[in-house]
Amino acid sequence: MSNWYLRNALLYRGQELWKGDVLILEGRVEGFSPSYVPKDVVEVDLAGLLLSPGFIDLHTHLRDPGQTQKETMSTAAAAAARGGFTTVTAMPNTDPPVDTGERAAALQKKAEQLPIRIGLAGAASADRKGRRPAALSELRAAGVWMVTDDGDPIPDDLIAEIMKQSSALGLVVANHLELKTGAAAGYFGDGIPAASEWNMLARDLQLVRETRCRYHVQHVSSRRSLELIAEAKEEGLPVTCEVTPHHLVLDSGKLGEPLGHFQMKPPLRSSADREALVAGLAEGVIDCIATDHAPHGREKDGPWHRGMPFGVTGLETAFPVLYSCLVQEGKISLERLLEAFTVKPADIAGLFCALEPGMPADFTVIDCASPRVVEKHGFASLGTNNPFIGWDLQGWPVWTVVEGEEVFDAY
Repeated sequence: MSNWYLRNALLYRGQELWKGDVLILEGRVEGFSPSYVPKDVVEVDLAGLLLSPGFIDLHTHLRDPGQTQKETMSTAAAAAARGGFTTVTAMPNTDPPVDTGERAAALQKKAEQLPIRIGLAGAASADRKGRRPAALSELRAAGVWMVTDDGDPIPDDLIAEIMKQSSALGLVVANHLELKTGAAAGYFGDGIPAASEWNMLARDLQLVRETRCRYHVQHVSSRRSLELIAEAKEEGLPVTCEVTPHHLVLDSGKLGEPLGHFQMKPPLRSSADREALVAGLAEGVIDCIATDHAPHGREKDGPWHRGMPFGVTGLETAFPVLYSCLVQEGKISLERLLEAFTVKPADIAGLFCALEPGMPADFTVIDCASPRVVEKHGFASLGTNNPFIGWDLQGWPVWTVVEGEEVFDAY
């Protein structure tokens, strides 16, 4: 564990940007622009670089246990660190799924050996089959803070009971919004229309009114969904919302090759939907950025064909994509983007995320000036299914630290 005097950084602190120095001692923030610096402290000049609290991702697929040919907890942790993330929440659609306290505890024990922090989401239904609730009280006791059957929607005859139990236990319910009724054959928006998202969202919001359960909208993709979320928030319902980088910068008119890299759930929507999402993020209707990191190893490198798995390998490119495409284009402020990566997801998960004296030194340093091309073979993740391969981006994290320990250093 190093002691550092970080000088001349552009700091994101108190949801504002300002220039200053930070003293880190024994893995914690000691103070800012101190009058005295101990002799054994390593001085680092961060002139021209941005220093932010470590990013927090509420939606990642670590594939462990059961799918380690696609990703392992170790490779996912390395990818997260390279992307500036110090904390991620692991989705429960593993094999077996995280649907009992015993399984959650075993996974948490494994996660404790990793260099970043891993929070757990538990399955909402037993074995993610949508037939009966999972062992929700056990999951809560094991440290799970959110339940979801992510990848599959919670059916009509189960969602109310899950919300009632979760409300009593203090769990957040997150649902994969994909109404199967009326869906057509297809792997993009033609087969999974926007109405499949917002119709199920309308169902869930009515139940939130009845149960007062904390409810988190996963990977919102449509303008109508955003309108429903805004109305729910105005009504005072306990609702929060996330959006992915790919839904903010890509749309159905921007599909590229290989086509499988642009295949995700929910699918890319219209340009009008995408523009509404950007506005919703800027205005705060959307609370936070979540990557929905869904690696599939090298399965999706070849020509696209029906049946190819859905998802995007997203941890390592999330911030550069949004900094380059939104901040540099004047569509959102840097402060708001940083808030969506740090303060807001922390609030939802019940975490503390700030550069403040006495707090753990969790931070990432970002080079906003130096461009770099996204390379197919440049990922720490095992996944290469990324639609931004070949893009020239700025805003790359170059140094990530967790409790004073370097977990990524390219500075």
